[in-house]
Amino acid sequence: MKNTNDIFHYPGMLFPMGTRTYREMGSRNKKTGKLNEYDVTIGKKNKGTCTCPAMTYRPYQECKHVKRLKEKLCI
Repeated sequence: MKNTNDIFHYPGMLFPMGTRTYREMGSRNKKTGKLNEYDVTIGKKNKGTCTCPAMTYRPYQECKHVKRLKEKLCI
């Protein structure tokens, strides 16, 4: 029997704990008018990283894309 501490619960599904990568939509680019998309990775202990410029300036703080994804996933 698996240890239940190693299972991540998402409504209707069970994921083994590990690194999960999602695509999160960013703000609209003012020059081109296109929406930016960033790769958001949620690792063990629900620590998130993102490919947006905010993570390069403040790596110790979660950006809005990671916060938004955690809110969607109910973490």
